[in-house]
Amino acid sequence: MNGHASLSEVKRYYPYSQYLLDTFGGKTYKIVVASGLTCPTRDGKLAKAGCAFCDVRGSSSFFGKKGRGGSVQEQILKRLPEIRDRFSATRFLAYFQSYTNTYSDVNYLREIYEAALAVPEIQGLCIGTRPDCLPPAVLELLEELAQKTYVSLELGVQSFENSTLDWLVRGHDRDCSLDALERLRTHAPSVHVCVHLMFGSPTDSISGAREAAQILNQAGIRGVKLHQLMILENTELAERFRAQPFPTLELSDYAEKVSEFIDHLSPKIYLERLCATATHKEECIAPAWSRQRWEPHNVIRSVLEKNGTLQGRFSAEQAQGT
Repeated sequence: MNGHASLSEVKRYYPYSQYLLDTFGGKTYKIVVASGLTCPTRDGKLAKAGCAFCDVRGSSSFFGKKGRGGSVQEQILKRLPEIRDRFSATRFLAYFQSYTNTYSDVNYLREIYEAALAVPEIQGLCIGTRPDCLPPAVLELLEELAQKTYVSLELGVQSFENSTLDWLVRGHDRDCSLDALERLRTHAPSVHVCVHLMFGSPTDSISGAREAAQILNQAGIRGVKLHQLMILENTELAERFRAQPFPTLELSDYAEKVSEFIDHLSPKIYLERLCATATHKEECIAPAWSRQRWEPHNVIRSVLEKNGTLQGRFSAEQAQGT
């Protein structure tokens, strides 16, 4: 990838769709697969109620390896035809999305990962996890698989600010995330890392988005997935909000944070998503714009245009002419 030569047709940022085309040479889609695993903020290791923003239903974790959703291969084979027909996809990735999909012993992880890869249509894996759930044995397994096939690790960092991590009840701090990124870079270099970031907590600093981009530019990652703070029913945030309301970002303010982030992000890093849409709109308490699908994207793109945003224009590597 040659910096801005790989940017999207609007030339504002490097999108995930282009990255997939660059990587696989065809239209590629994820097939969501549930592992049946839990999370250290739900099983009692760190907490029992989950992170403050996490709702149980939204995570879709009622599907297990052999539960209501069927085995890993059964889940894939059930969903694959619809995705192929609906999106005219020719290549597919198994996406272990819900909860923490490296939070188990290595033998179980190998079993579910290899079960997904055994489906002929599956080109690789996308695995969602947390920075504090990557012990050496898991990194070794991920690197082993990544040397044979495509492996993307979606790392839920959410923030590099300890005040925000505490407020979100994440159960890990900034140093834990930085350590995980460094260990992935050195011990699992074949793994494509995509970092998840959340903007909009009332504890976020003014410079948080810019500083996050600067950190990620040095971390050796491949992608970033952005989403706004959402207050959903059946979460700790909902209880707090009803007891003592706190501000959430207006769409225009969120768009400005995204613009600043993109301006400081290396043009070699793809952006998988600019914002999120509430899966169950009726359960989204705030911000109201999270219930809409297209309007937020239109507003963000208009702000990028207005600001003259160009991915990496303020990054250190761009300043050095690399």
